[in-house]
Amino acid sequence: MQPTLRITDDVVLELGPGLVSIAQRAVRSRAEAEDLVQEMWISALHSSPSFEGRSSLRTWLTAILRRRIADRYRRARPFMPFEEELFESAGEDAAQRLSTLELAAQVMRLMPELTELERTALSLYALDDLEREEACQRLGVTRGHLRVLLHRARRKLEALTR
Repeated sequence: MQPTLRITDDVVLELGPGLVSIAQRAVRSRAEAEDLVQEMWISALHSSPSFEGRSSLRTWLTAILRRRIADRYRRARPFMPFEEELFESAGEDAAQRLSTLELAAQVMRLMPELTELERTALSLYALDDLEREEACQRLGVTRGHLRVLLHRARRKLEALTR
């Protein structure tokens, strides 16, 4: 039987300052840290039925907070389309000279230089435009592993185009 999780005022008063401190070390702003902790409390309330009591409440809340912090950084990271990311370091002139068709042809010529898993990950995510979750399912890998595969593939292709 799962323990019943109750987030009371006492729990918020006891654990809140420590959680704000953790968040503030990550984001360096008290106001942003407090926002993150508030988001964490909301997530905790929504997720309370999934709390199994295998860890302490503080540990469980800290894990939720760390995910909120990671989400904040992920949202703040500027999005750069695949073509721009791949050829940004090659210089503006090189990127301007390559048409989309030439770029695609160059990437296709270099694809055999990647491992099969890197090639498939890149094809599913960047070329077939699948969501990360679906690409992970098709590859049978975690999101973290997919991120590593995409990073390695892009870096290899970038190095080969220099």
